[in-house]
Amino acid sequence: MSRYEFLLFLHVTAVIVWLGAGTTLALLALYAERQRDRELGSRLGALAGWLGPRVFAPASLGTLVFGILLVLDGSWTFQPLWIKLGFAAFAVSFLLNVGVRFPLVRRLERGTLEPLRAGRLLALLARVELAVLYLAVADMLAKPSGAETGTLIGGGSILAAAALAAAIGAMRVRG
Repeated sequence: MSRYEFLLFLHVTAVIVWLGAGTTLALLALYAERQRDRELGSRLGALAGWLGPRVFAPASLGTLVFGILLVLDGSWTFQPLWIKLGFAAFAVSFLLNVGVRFPLVRRLERGTLEPLRAGRLLALLARVELAVLYLAVADMLAKPSGAETGTLIGGGSILAAAALAAAIGAMRVRG
């Protein structure tokens, strides 16, 4: 196995852990909502807070670091659109977590946010982040150029729909 193949393995593994954990947490939130399981719904915020520094942060940083090392070790540059979109996906995830998710988890831990409400808001954020991450995986596989406007419009439409659905859901959670 070459160094590039090993870095690719580590990059893909980090993506799988990040996306798999996020998908599982989002499915648990959906299950709690559909089953009207208030106990599970209330505990999901704390679970997300626990997983953040133990699973999500290392996996997302691993994805970024191994992706950068792949570019440096391979025959790539940082100029292709698909690589820039990968960085953008990481940036969106980072900003969602630092700017929105972590403050919600802190409020939950301090007792200034009702657990069920926190769980619902965190689930909405997770859905937006998952849309971004799944689009990033599609981006990495398809490697679109700027000339593939249909692909880019489709991805942008999916992202806009996810953000709109989350915004509507957040307004419902707020009351």
